Amino acid sequence: MPRLGLICIILLAFALRVFQLSTQELRGDEAFGYFFSLRPLIDIVHATLALREPHPVASYFLEKGWLALAGHSEFALRFASLWFGILAVPLLYTLGRRLRLPASAALLAAGLMAISPYAVWHSQDARMYSMSLRLTLASTLLAREASEDGGTGNWLGYVLISWLALHTHYYAAIVILAQNIFVLGCAWLYPERRRHARPWLLSQLALGLLYLP
Repeated sequence: MPRLGLICIILLAFALRVFQLSTQELRGDEAFGYFFSLRPLIDIVHATLALREPHPVASYFLEKGWLALAGHSEFALRFASLWFGILAVPLLYTLGRRLRLPASAALLAAGLMAISPYAVWHSQDARMYSMSLRLTLASTLLAREASEDGGTGNWLGYVLISWLALHTHYYAAIVILAQNIFVLGCAWLYPERRRHARPWLLSQLALGLLYLP
């Protein structure tokens, strides 16, 4: 039953996000991102520095590759954001279950994400915000998996996804700070979880070194 409910919620999320996706012409920030992504990759990096662009480069790199595959219409341009917005819905459900919430509570969270006007709007906006949402959710899920269950794949996945999140939006750093407060706070309060503190700190060191450039 939870699986059927989640499928219905995902379909609802898709319907709300694809409805009139291309009706409105590109707004100012969308147009800026579009023209910015038309540059060669190295020029995007240089222009980000020269213009003091307040967003990192990952979404522009993705948009450039997506445009080459899907074309340059408003629908195509926004569909990448729509895709990330939809993927965030089942990911939130999975995170809720991994945090040992009842299936009903996790479904409610996913349902609220599916119908949230804020989430729907960003999923129809050709910018990096729904991509940032998806990556920070994935980072938090992997932080839980790695810090509680361990596993090389979980640790590597956490570092990689968190690194991508930081290159998508600088505010991802706030989510990573919250993860650190939670993991290290649990290690301080519960002695049996202190064995996770060292690999966690090593993962933060690796993330910092990767992001340093």
